[in-house]
Amino acid sequence: MAENKNPAKILIVDDLSVNVKILENIIQAEGHEPLCALSVQRALDIMNQTMPQLILSDFSMPGMNGLEFCKLLKSNPRTRDIPFIFITVANSGEDKRAAFEAGAVDFIPKPFERIEVVMRVNNQLNSYRIKQEMEHYNHMMHRMVEDQKKQVLEEQERVLLALAKIVERRNTNMDSHLEKVGYNSHLIAQSLQLVPRYENLITDEFVDTISTASVLHDIGEIFLSDGVIIYKEEGGISREDIRLHTEEGARILEEINSGTYKSPALEMAILIARYHHANWDGSGYPEGVSGTDIPLEARITTVANDFDAWLGRIHGGEGHTVEESISMINDGSGTKYDPHIVEVFNKIYKQLRIV
Repeated sequence: MAENKNPAKILIVDDLSVNVKILENIIQAEGHEPLCALSVQRALDIMNQTMPQLILSDFSMPGMNGLEFCKLLKSNPRTRDIPFIFITVANSGEDKRAAFEAGAVDFIPKPFERIEVVMRVNNQLNSYRIKQEMEHYNHMMHRMVEDQKKQVLEEQERVLLALAKIVERRNTNMDSHLEKVGYNSHLIAQSLQLVPRYENLITDEFVDTISTASVLHDIGEIFLSDGVIIYKEEGGISREDIRLHTEEGARILEEINSGTYKSPALEMAILIARYHHANWDGSGYPEGVSGTDIPLEARITTVANDFDAWLGRIHGGEGHTVEESISMINDGSGTKYDPHIVEVFNKIYKQLRIV
């Protein structure tokens, strides 16, 4: 037996045992491991236990023939890449065309010539190994790219969250406001998954992403002056300042997200930053945008943001009780807020983070 540094399992399928024995001896002499079957059914049983790297099959056999066997394997993602060689006396152009169309890669004619069997088998094994190595290499490269992409996106999000924290610190009445908005937006989105109206719109990825994206809703406030921030804390903000911080906030996020890797969190954050001052009845900003034309993630964040704002002093005064804040959200249902989101909000408000 020849020494083979890369022995392969080769499945031999033929209803004539003499043919199987001849090929078995040739395969063993080359240092490979033959797997022998006298029928397709037996071959399938063997493959359930041991997957070969190459298949040598007769064309005409009782029961399922070789052509049907080949088609069956090529229809299965688990076995379709295994090279399939027909061993047959058939030489007609029609038979060969049918075999190649079924997915065969070569023919070995009977009676067998040892050197021809060895050359055709080794050629297909080498091609198969090269293909497997390329697929392994591509998989490794894909993982490396994905890991690099993940690191870049995570770094982007860390920088943005740090920037959002800087904005938060400029507002003296925003203690833990961003964390609460992120947590409550996540909880509202998660609860909306159970509502038929939204179950096809809100995926698990949507729920996870909004936790980060909603925190960036006011990133555009970095463009507002300290005087405007103080005025906002006292309960007022002009329409021009709303326009400025929503448009500039979205622009910042778009510029950061314009590189090679697109962040799902940033894509959602762009929509939230631009539309979190849009009102359900169209009276907010951007002007005329109303109802379901307002992105769902922005409608959710608006409720979570305003609820915490009413609880604090962001809208002026010394803050409101939980009951008063809930009442204010309900007062805005159908005008400022999506009424269906408010309905869900009313069912889960006891689970929302308020401190």
